[in-house]
Order: sequence, then structure tokens, then C-alpha cells
Amino acid sequence: MPVPVICPCGTGSPYEMCCGMYHNNPGTAPTAETLMRSRYTAFAIGDFQYIADTQKLKDEPDQNIKDIQDSNEHTKWIKLEINATENGLEKDKTGVVSFSAHFKEGKHIGRLSERSMFKKVKGQWFYISGEHDVEKNTPLINSDAMKVGRNDPCLCGSGKKFKKCCAVA
Repeated sequence: MPVPVICPCGTGSPYEMCCGMYHNNPGTAPTAETLMRSRYTAFAIGDFQYIADTQKLKDEPDQNIKDIQDSNEHTKWIKLEINATENGLEKDKTGVVSFSAHFKEGKHIGRLSERSMFKKVKGQWFYISGEHDVEKNTPLINSDAMKVGRNDPCLCGSGKKFKKCCAVA
């Protein structure tokens, strides 16, 4: 039996039992935070169809999969931190999730901090818009949750060993 790949969203659960369920069944995320985590994971693994299927952008309603892919072509997502949530539960119609997403582009590490707005339409959560700030060349804080050995699976969820993935500078 193969070792399950840990989901990139930071829950510590296997991908198949976490965001993989939502990627295989778009529109089933029960909360705004769950959708946010599954969208982060979709960016991390390059599932741009899922990103397109789970958004109704106010400012860019015509954004397509190629646009999404092009804007993430050189980005490797490393770690997600949920900072706060407002509403966005199963009974709510709107929700806000504030998060920080650490990324790597080439030899540079940065952090995207965003306050994302979500709306439930006919029982399905959608990403509507976000206010974000990008900090480049930020230090990646290695919390206890991030401690990983060279031969452990990489925290980004790639399925590769850490030494062959994010540890490569």
C-alpha cells in the first residue's frame, strides 16, 4: 500500500481524505474555509480547472484557465496559514477567510496575505474577490508543524522527498 501524500492545505490529513474529495466533486466544500483550503491545494498541485470552477469573480468575470495557469506558471506554493475566518459556515450565505500563503519563485521566497470573500450560490461556495498583499523575499518561519527530515515527504504535497523538492534552493 503506498504511503498517502499529505494534503498541502495544512490539515495534516492525506490528500485523498481532505482536499482531494472536493477536487473530485467541485461544489461540495461545506464551508468558505474548506473551499479556501481546497483552492490553495488546487493552486499547489496545478488543478486550474478546479480554480475556475469554484470562482465567480466580480472584477474579472472572463478569467479563464489559461489566465490562471499563466499567472501561476513559476510559483511553487509551500505553506498555508489560516489567520481568521468570519462567517462562512454551512448555514451562512457569505464568508471571509484571511490567510497567508508562502511561496517560492525561483530562488526567492515570499508570502501572499489575503482577505478572501466567498458567497454561497444555490448551496455552493464560490470565491468572489480578495484584497491581498505580496511580500517578496520573506523568511519562511519554520514552526513545529513545518519540521521535516530530508527524506520525509515534502510539506508542499508534491509526493517527492523534501530534499528533492522544497529543500532545493
